[in-house]
Amino acid sequence: MFSRRAVLGVQVAAIAMVPALIAGTPTSVFAQDQRINLPAMPLMEALARIRQQTGTVIHADPDAVRGLVAARVADARDALTAAKQATGNTSLSVSREPDGSILVVNQIYVVAHRDDAETSFMVRDTTTSTRTGESMRDQPRNVQVLSAKLLAEQQAQSLPDALRNAGGVTVNAATVQGGVSYTVRGLSSGGAVNGLPTPANSYFAAGSTQPIANIERLEVLKGPDAILLGGESLGGTVNIVTKKPSADERLYMSGEVGSFGSVRGTIDANRAISADKTLSARIIATAATADRNFGGYRGNEDYLFAPSVRYKKNGTDIIANISAGNQIFGMVPYTLFDEEANKPIPIKAGVPLVGGQDQYTQIKSTLYDVQARQEIGNWLTVVGHWQHQNSNLFISQYSPFVVLPPDLLLISSSGVKQKSINDSIDGYVRIALKTGPVEHKLIVGGMATRFDTSTDGTAMGDMFPYDYVAKDPPLPPLPARSTFTFQDAIVGKQKSFYAQYLVKYWKLALLASVRKTSSDSTTRAVNEAPARYTSKGAVTPSFGVILELTDTLSAYGSLAYGFIPSYQFDRSLNLLPDTRTRNAEAGFKLDLLNKRVFLSASWFRLNQSNYKVPDPIDRRYYINLPAQLAEGVDVSVSGEPLEGVTISGSFTRTNYKLLTTDNPMLGNTVVLQPRDQYSAYASYRHRVAKDVTGGLGAGVFGRSSAAIDPQGLYRIGPARQVDVNGFLTIGKLDLNLGVRNLFDRQNYGPTLATTYVPLGEPRTWRLTVGYRFR
Repeated sequence: MFSRRAVLGVQVAAIAMVPALIAGTPTSVFAQDQRINLPAMPLMEALARIRQQTGTVIHADPDAVRGLVAARVADARDALTAAKQATGNTSLSVSREPDGSILVVNQIYVVAHRDDAETSFMVRDTTTSTRTGESMRDQPRNVQVLSAKLLAEQQAQSLPDALRNAGGVTVNAATVQGGVSYTVRGLSSGGAVNGLPTPANSYFAAGSTQPIANIERLEVLKGPDAILLGGESLGGTVNIVTKKPSADERLYMSGEVGSFGSVRGTIDANRAISADKTLSARIIATAATADRNFGGYRGNEDYLFAPSVRYKKNGTDIIANISAGNQIFGMVPYTLFDEEANKPIPIKAGVPLVGGQDQYTQIKSTLYDVQARQEIGNWLTVVGHWQHQNSNLFISQYSPFVVLPPDLLLISSSGVKQKSINDSIDGYVRIALKTGPVEHKLIVGGMATRFDTSTDGTAMGDMFPYDYVAKDPPLPPLPARSTFTFQDAIVGKQKSFYAQYLVKYWKLALLASVRKTSSDSTTRAVNEAPARYTSKGAVTPSFGVILELTDTLSAYGSLAYGFIPSYQFDRSLNLLPDTRTRNAEAGFKLDLLNKRVFLSASWFRLNQSNYKVPDPIDRRYYINLPAQLAEGVDVSVSGEPLEGVTISGSFTRTNYKLLTTDNPMLGNTVVLQPRDQYSAYASYRHRVAKDVTGGLGAGVFGRSSAAIDPQGLYRIGPARQVDVNGFLTIGKLDLNLGVRNLFDRQNYGPTLATTYVPLGEPRTWRLTVGYRFR
């Protein structure tokens, strides 16, 4: 269709010579602090002037632009932005070509390409975690994106592996549960998949989980996110974005071996399946197993099959995918905390403290996800999103509850069996308008979610004392799945409507948002009548401002609110109030080294209205305690400062406090949360010969100490770990040899109880071999 491209370029260049002969030879390098401003004029002439001012080659179809009048160009940063502004009142397509030139044509298919998160450490755009369509730098909030490229280079195998890179996120492995439970800035989060809430709420024990092979990026959203998710996001959340098909043909297979007999195989096949490349498909499959984990428990297993299809043509983008997974996690190795010595008790490596090897958690999950986006011109965008998740959890292990001196533990063998069904639907319209020098965006939409979680129990499980030193008495067998019967269930609904208004003038942008959420739930239990609870709901606003100080530096401030509906009652059967949070934040975002590195830093103050704990008199009910306060700084950086050098790092320092000074018995120390968390990873790749590159990567991950009890009597010491990787690429063959915990340091995870202190991994190794067939 565009065999005349060279002729088109000559025509634009010829017109560009007219003003050049008058004003002199144009400079070929466009100064970063220079802006492009043009009045309305014939479009071909406007494109020529843009080319003259920037030195950028512009190919324009003369039949498409003939007779058209360009819109006014105001304060454009570069040639692409200026060309898009000039053609804003037309149906033309403007895109940047691989050689850096700009193509302006009519009726060209804009097809899907591989996402930056799969090829780069630095990702500038978030996807489903924002409805305004703004880049990370133009959002008045702190967002850290962990790309698939970073996770692959570090050989991450699970969400806890990946979240070591996230500042302000604490993974709680001391839940005696499977999946991932984590907090953001000290408050629990249910997480999200592709921008919609997961079944990992307070009623489902599994936590968030998704096989790493299917993750395109992790978007760590700092601060309450009621505008995005409604409830269940008090301090922030982690949005898991799954991989998408593209028109780029690719077939990649990899195999991995490592310590404790671990083996993994993965295939990723992607290609266009229509002649015009508007329809594409992708299949990701993985299978992994291991002889055991480092604590001597059952080895982890991971199975995934994830097919997806995508239709993308110009302003239409529809993605449908299925992710079917089966994950088995050996029990997290643990020890006990010696309260007299104020330190964890050393145990023999590779030997379970209680019971044998076959203790594990299994999570089977199926995710159906359909997303549709339609752009009508460049003023209206319509988005719809539907998601269905079906998760099954089974826990089979001996769980410690209480230390009974001497050398005795009160053990439970009851296990857990749960099923959760989660349905979500979200839709909104985004209108973009311009009145003179003022730009406007208005977003209006709604979301409805429903979850159905049932729990089965067994009469075979029991609580009993056990001498963990003498291994006496003999342990009863763990209950089989067939012995579990219905125990209780809860069905909940949440409905919300939201609106956002973004206005830009000069270098200033203001964002205001509001969401009205209502919810209710019905519980059922054996031999009890169903009970329905209706929350009063909440209106949660948020406000943000961002000021562009220079082309590379912007400052922002925000005020955001979160809430979680309450269904808990006190002993007088009074419904306890909802929990609310308020986050005030100010920071800056900086592009460095010609926008090769992105730095974000902020100060925040997060205040929680109240929190609930079981009533010590009757643990069937709850009591309300005063607020939790978190105040600190949050810094993250990523990018490619030099050719072949990539970096990713984060640092948070947070001062936590419980505002319970009037009751010393309750204490005022926040448990589980370290004051400092940090990560720093860098890698270097160098071309050794033709089609041969080699390199090294190294990272350090750590935290300060964390309290076990609210009185601050007992603490888990600081942890740090150094990992190294060596890379070699020969043609289409990739090799990655990694050593984790290089110095074999004994680390312990944060915990809520002295009866369960998670052990950090010892020194281990992994070798990944991959081959690109296409």
